[in-house]
Amino acid sequence: MAEDGAGPRPFDGPDGPRLVPPGDAGDPPAPPPDRAPWVGLVANPNSGIGAGRARVSRLVDALGSRGLGARVGWTPGDRAELVRRAGPDSSCRCLVAVGGDGTVAALLNERPRVPITVLPAGTENLFARHFGMTRQPERVAETVASGLALPLDLGEAGGRRFALMAGIGFDADVVTRHHLARLGRAHRVRPTSRVAYVEPVLRASFEYGFPMLRVRVEDPGPAEELLGAMAFVFNLPSYALGLPIAPTAREDDGLLDLVVFRDRGPFAALHYLWLVFRGLHLKRPGVWHRRVRGVRISSDGPVPVQLDGDPAGSIDPDAPDPWTSRVLPRAASVLVPETYARSLMAS
Repeated sequence: MAEDGAGPRPFDGPDGPRLVPPGDAGDPPAPPPDRAPWVGLVANPNSGIGAGRARVSRLVDALGSRGLGARVGWTPGDRAELVRRAGPDSSCRCLVAVGGDGTVAALLNERPRVPITVLPAGTENLFARHFGMTRQPERVAETVASGLALPLDLGEAGGRRFALMAGIGFDADVVTRHHLARLGRAHRVRPTSRVAYVEPVLRASFEYGFPMLRVRVEDPGPAEELLGAMAFVFNLPSYALGLPIAPTAREDDGLLDLVVFRDRGPFAALHYLWLVFRGLHLKRPGVWHRRVRGVRISSDGPVPVQLDGDPAGSIDPDAPDPWTSRVLPRAASVLVPETYARSLMAS
């Protein structure tokens, strides 16, 4: 989701400006020395219902009690600067996204060269939930101090990276309507909640035209083309509300999970939703699941696209080339709690 809010105040120190949250009083402490371990916090004050600021303060204190300095950034410019400083030769332990899935996506699109982790403060927090990350800053600090770094595949579409999924069709229309409602007349992103999706879902049900998609699997071997009204490309298994649309998707298998729903119209969409709730959709005719390295999608009409819950343009029927998505194996790494690491070893 788009990030906005008041920027931090820069203070000059031995290694340049130190980024601190807006509203801090008094002179800031000196930045950590170049080789002292530190953590970058990429914070979105507008995530979820706007609860990020208090969690940032608690996380800074919890990291300090473990001997880790913290540098906080609240704006896209701050985020880029933190990623630049957190090079592989720096003493940065990791970068923490404090916010929702949009904040995680924005950080990953800066192409960080150190592991990331998350202090969830958004509406869905699908990325954090998948890895067992908690809203408790003290436990996140413990993950930063002693967690395990695991490789993370990413998807890519239109030059943007995604960690969760790409949605093409009806769900992307809902996402776009919700995003425009969040902007409001002032074009300033406002906090949101799940209730805010009700109106966009109803409007999309009456107004979206459900153009048919031609989905071509771009893998070695025989060509395959599927026709459907909605398509998803998953890197992680869950959708909003934790719906397991692609339950076999893994973050480190070098593949994406393609799911295509054939039938058109709002009643078909509701029927598919009911099947997903019951875990039966992948067994039904007209629902296709493939594990792929890449896909190409075209349509006879414009079709909206969303990546990780944010609008990502549309499929243009007049474009010279189809919309494409591909996997980026091990393009990032993620610090996970010990409990998640143990569950992997046990499986």
